Amino acid sequence: MRPLLVMAPDGAAVDWRRTALRLAMYLAGVVVLALGMVVQTESGLGVASLTCFAQVLADITGMTLGFMITASYCTYIVAQALILRRQFQPRILLEVFFSAVIGIFTDFFMAVMPFHPVGLPAKVATMVASLALVAFGVSLVVNMGVVPNAPDGLVQVVAERLRRRFGDVKVVFDTSHVVVALVLSWTVLHTIDAFGITTIIAALFLGKFINVMNRLFAERFQRAAFGSARGAAAAE
Repeated sequence: MRPLLVMAPDGAAVDWRRTALRLAMYLAGVVVLALGMVVQTESGLGVASLTCFAQVLADITGMTLGFMITASYCTYIVAQALILRRQFQPRILLEVFFSAVIGIFTDFFMAVMPFHPVGLPAKVATMVASLALVAFGVSLVVNMGVVPNAPDGLVQVVAERLRRRFGDVKVVFDTSHVVVALVLSWTVLHTIDAFGITTIIAALFLGKFINVMNRLFAERFQRAAFGSARGAAAAE
């Protein structure tokens, strides 16, 4: 992860304008990610792969989806600590803050979502739009380098350990996520009605969407937040 403060080109002072812009872009990514996950769920074609586990837990416990997202994301922070051990940075604990914020925004968007698509074409269009939103949000959050959302932080740790591309590891992670949620839903709730084509497509292709968003926007994100490409690379 990059330092929290963006330094001026001479390295002698903090560039507060770019630091503020970076944090604003990061928070925008969090909001877009939460919106995308809710739109995925509201597509009517099944729960999103990112939220399916939390959705099953919410159905079992009666808690809100946002609360269970926060709770499940905290377990991913623990997983990162177990993998990194002595290399675990206290700054990763900021993911707890992220987890709380995304949970709050998820519940907010669930409460105010103005549309519920009817008809297969509208549902499919909503699903594709949601994948683009989620991928854009993830790309923005990850490229700002403040602190990733907890599941993507875990994916990042695993990708670095295995020396694999982030998007490719995410496909495996999301697919495993869905399988565990399916088993839990069938075992405890005796139904898998919440799952559908959105769940499968998001699990298999969201990582690919993220790779595309990174190719399209990563350099632009970093130039906006850190200045020149050289400055962005030096900040890593």
